[in-house]
Amino acid sequence: MRKLLIFVFLLLTSCKINFVADLYTSDLIDLANSGNPEIIRLPMEIEFQVADCEDLSDEKRIMSTYFSDFDFLGCDLNSEDFMSYARAKVTVPVTNGSDVINDLIGFRSYVSDDSSLVYVDAIINNNLFDELKKYVYDQTFQDLKLSESKLIINLNNDLRNVTIWVMPSFVDNKPIAMEEKFDLQKRQKLIIETSNVANAHLEKSSWTPILSIVNKFNS
Repeated sequence: MRKLLIFVFLLLTSCKINFVADLYTSDLIDLANSGNPEIIRLPMEIEFQVADCEDLSDEKRIMSTYFSDFDFLGCDLNSEDFMSYARAKVTVPVTNGSDVINDLIGFRSYVSDDSSLVYVDAIINNNLFDELKKYVYDQTFQDLKLSESKLIINLNNDLRNVTIWVMPSFVDNKPIAMEEKFDLQKRQKLIIETSNVANAHLEKSSWTPILSIVNKFNS
């Protein structure tokens, strides 16, 4: 009976997949200023909505095909929406090129035309996302929407002092409605949660801007 009630609830709501990434200023700046196409991999934790936490063998098998270094962590009831979410640790690509990534989600770090800024965008593989949407719809008869999901970036400053411009989002749980500047000291961290508008743009256009870094380190 409980499974039936959860299944009916899923029919009435959008399914979610949430992403929490750890990015480092030195990696983003070095990658953007590199003269050669490069890809580095950084850790991310994902959580995906499931009907319950009992038998997740199929879900784990499917989700592991969309990410590298998939390591299942567990399954818990979320205190915000009281739905079950399975959690996994993965790695995702950060690239300085324009090639399509091989994972579901990643990031691109590149310099502005005048090299004064390092731009950082979130990117998705649109073909993989369409495949995942189809799988979710076949299982739940409901769409998977990034606008209903969360993308959180833990931006860690491992340099001395950097200036960051963050696009409209939530920064340390505070909403910013316009692009805003933050001066970070060494070992300081910003927690950036992108808006549903940015996430909808990511789904529609396969990329969305997250932040820029004043590029004092280019040679």
